[in-house]
Amino acid sequence: MSSQDDSREKAQKALFDVEDYSLTGRGRTYTPDAKLLTATKEYTIEFKSKPQTKSEFSTARGFGAAKAQEWEDKTDVFVFSEFEGTDFNGNFTEHYALTYDDLRPIIEDKVLKPYYEGRKKYLGMREWEDVVQPLLNSLPEDMINRIQYTLQRGTSLNDPKFPWAYIKEHGTHIKTAEDLKRFCLKRTIKDKT
Repeated sequence: MSSQDDSREKAQKALFDVEDYSLTGRGRTYTPDAKLLTATKEYTIEFKSKPQTKSEFSTARGFGAAKAQEWEDKTDVFVFSEFEGTDFNGNFTEHYALTYDDLRPIIEDKVLKPYYEGRKKYLGMREWEDVVQPLLNSLPEDMINRIQYTLQRGTSLNDPKFPWAYIKEHGTHIKTAEDLKRFCLKRTIKDKT
């Protein structure tokens, strides 16, 4: 994570009074950014931020079915924050909290549809499974698995963007740590105790 992204994330964590999810930082597997502890539950939080000068949020590298499943399985709440200007100066303008269910329509449209159905010059995973893979039965299973892995990586999108307008329309406006806590208690159903 770049130092600029790190400073924004640290500011979001401080504002919303949450703890680091992992003390070791980023790794090879997905982990949410933070956790919010209540008397009975632990909520996992993913933070995203963008400058006022942009109309979309960056999401993740290699975003395909596996990453979407990780987001759904491992993250209770996504907080999208907008900050003043172009370079982060410590001041946020707005924040919205969403669950995976709130994000599901855009993930299905911008991530899963091209992943499974393909794009203009790219094969989709359904074409692979329905058309190509049956033609390869004479190859060793290990070779087929390697080809499939390569295709899964290639059909994943590199950082699809989520529009700020979508986030505002489908999210809940929050301002404080108490707002985030209320959102978690009201909108999430996963019991992590």
